[in-house]
Amino acid sequence: MTTLTDPITPQNIVDRFKDFVTDTANSSIIWGTNNKPFGEMPDGYFGGTTSGSTITVTGSSIGLKGDNITAANIVNALLTETALYTNIRNLRALLFLTGNTASYYIYDQTQKAYLNTDYKQTLNTVNTENVESNQTISATNLETFFTNLQTEYSTQLSNTQTIQIDVCHSSCHGNCHSSRGRR
Repeated sequence: MTTLTDPITPQNIVDRFKDFVTDTANSSIIWGTNNKPFGEMPDGYFGGTTSGSTITVTGSSIGLKGDNITAANIVNALLTETALYTNIRNLRALLFLTGNTASYYIYDQTQKAYLNTDYKQTLNTVNTENVESNQTISATNLETFFTNLQTEYSTQLSNTQTIQIDVCHSSCHGNCHSSRGRR
């Protein structure tokens, strides 16, 4: 866990932000390209592995060491970075069996998943009142802002995406479809 230094540097801000948002997003991902809910789920729904996403914001995104760090640069860079994680969210994965005599769900679970970028969401308004122009920004104010970003990410995480995959029958699904090419 990173602590804010005195004086605060741009990279120090990014490193502390990572403790709040990036680490929260990457924590406890169950489904990704390396661990799908069921074999019939196409890889294309996923954007990465269960190890999560790599942080893209850097200290230079906020300002150069030795220069004044502006509130607008901090807010814009970290809001943008937070939005990048919104496709790491809850997924309700459904496998639906369609048959001649009955149709029903054979799989229905909800877990945290690293979905592809088609599933990114728009952030709600995040309270930035502690990090504003014409105001001295303290370590306490930054921590409050980071908490606000973490809370907003958690809100987005709880927006469950449902994906249903239909199969025609369960026990011989793979055999039937692979043999069709040989007929």
